[in-house]
Amino acid sequence: MSDGPGPESDTETGRLEQWLLLDGNRFVIAAVLAAAFGIVYLVLSVNGVAPIADAQPLFYAFSGLISGNFTLITVVVSINQLLLSQELQSPGELESEIEETVDYREEVEAVSNRTAPAEPSGFLRLVVESARRDAQRLGGTTAGSLPPDARDEIDEIVTELTDEFDRIDGLVEESDAGIFNTLSTTLETNFANEIQRLEECRREYGADIPGDTDAAIDDLLDRLREMDIARQYFKSVYLQVELSRLSRYLFYTGVPAVGTAIAALFVMTVASGPPFGRLVRAVVFPVAVAVGVCPLTVLFSFILRTATVTERTAAITPFTTPEQEV
Repeated sequence: MSDGPGPESDTETGRLEQWLLLDGNRFVIAAVLAAAFGIVYLVLSVNGVAPIADAQPLFYAFSGLISGNFTLITVVVSINQLLLSQELQSPGELESEIEETVDYREEVEAVSNRTAPAEPSGFLRLVVESARRDAQRLGGTTAGSLPPDARDEIDEIVTELTDEFDRIDGLVEESDAGIFNTLSTTLETNFANEIQRLEECRREYGADIPGDTDAAIDDLLDRLREMDIARQYFKSVYLQVELSRLSRYLFYTGVPAVGTAIAALFVMTVASGPPFGRLVRAVVFPVAVAVGVCPLTVLFSFILRTATVTERTAAITPFTTPEQEV
């Protein structure tokens, strides 16, 4: 097994996968997939592999597109019902949710001694700043007060955490203030292993750990939990926003797709066949197919990202899953 970096192709494949799953514009991905459908069928028809001499198979194909797109409309209704079920709460439930959110915000403000920003990106940077400060404070308490093995272990954990905090802070600063851009900076963040190592270190060297180091460990663990709470909350907000947008976009693309498929069926009802030449048919019908599958490609591109986000944030601190070990 090689200890060096992987080949360049592996790096390019990873970047392509990252773009497809998370970073890529969802509409670009949907348009590329729809265009791919149309281009493949266009090539087949122009080359004579599928000459479209008989319109009957096309009748079944466009009928299937119509029924499939109506099914997507049902999906839209189901999505909206899911969102409404999350939003329709009693005054008591709303009051409890608001109070819990305010308590969490005040806890973060008390630690940082600053007013927490209202936008997700600013709030996340504040939480990261507090965590970085407590990590460095923990590192400062280990000088000359711990056994060498314990000191080396804690210093290594502090260095790893500080590097990760700096990475997150840099990504948040460079990205837009949108909810997904903020959430995406923490998708590769997982502190379960660091928490476990700190707990094991404290259990193994408990008698030799002074009080100020033990308190610093507790404070750092609290900051790591606060970061995971922020990430999970941002995820819930993102999913509601994303699914709301998806339902609207499916309607936007579904109506033209159904209209195009119905128009193609009307054209094929002419007794003498479609009222244009074979070469035109070889172009028109693949284009109609590309338009007809647009709702499916939009659904695919958006669900691909929401499923990836959900998979990578499934476990909460202090647990982890293999999918989160990216």
